[in-house]
Amino acid sequence: MKNISIMVLIFFVFFSGCRLAPDQKEPTEKTPASWPVIIDENTNIHYTGRFCGECHEQRPTEGGDPYLKFNGDYNRLCRCHHGMSPGYCHLLEITTGGDRKADTPSDFPIEDGKFTCNTCHDVYKQCQKRLFDKQSLRGAPYPLKSDFCYRCHDAEKYKKLNAHHQTQPDGTLSIKMCLYCHEQKPDEKTATYEEVTFIGDIKALCRRCHQIAGNHAGDYDHMAEKPTDEGLMRMERMKEKFNIILPLTEDGKMTCITCHNPHEKGVIPADKPSAKGADSKNRHRLPEKMCKECHQM
Repeated sequence: MKNISIMVLIFFVFFSGCRLAPDQKEPTEKTPASWPVIIDENTNIHYTGRFCGECHEQRPTEGGDPYLKFNGDYNRLCRCHHGMSPGYCHLLEITTGGDRKADTPSDFPIEDGKFTCNTCHDVYKQCQKRLFDKQSLRGAPYPLKSDFCYRCHDAEKYKKLNAHHQTQPDGTLSIKMCLYCHEQKPDEKTATYEEVTFIGDIKALCRRCHQIAGNHAGDYDHMAEKPTDEGLMRMERMKEKFNIILPLTEDGKMTCITCHNPHEKGVIPADKPSAKGADSKNRHRLPEKMCKECHQM
């Protein structure tokens, strides 16, 4: 009798401990037990095959209803990726047209005549468990990411602008190119560096195109501090000896155009100090010996 009572007690404790908590539901085909209920902001739900319930009301079937949450609103389904930057990284719910080619690739699904996240990304790939191939762009991999964009967009309309091409075929100046950096076109024949104006900080203007990482140049950030008195004396000697300019910022620091001439050859008359180094290698104002002369190497 005693043994039977102990067995009943064990049975009760064991099975009462296995009951679902009051706020949990018995797993069904619609909400499989493998779908985690709770995730946090650090959880990456992609390429695991485990978080179907984040986007689906119930398990979808191939070729059937995807049972998307939020009535299929991608702004809410892909909420982790929205708001990171304006237009990240492509506008949604826009129609075809504009600079795009006449025909969108047939494997790029359009929903109700509009582009969605699923147009460019094979979302189903992200739903699968993948250890290595984690590229969701349709048709990936591509040699360059921009190659993917040109499957829809006209590459001819996205040719990279070279702000250093400042003359037109007939030899006249391109005013548009001048205004890429200057507030107004300077008089290239008479204007001095002190007289020209810029639309912003020179270093920031250059870095719109030139992405230079780390210290520059020679593993030393030349633009972080003002030149020493000795350095300024060497620069003055160089300007006089080689008939060049080495302009500094208003607060006396070096900047990109201290060493580099951003102008195309022919923009500034050749006899002017500010014309030296135009179109030279690395656009150095003193070609081939810029560093050696300044540092007395």
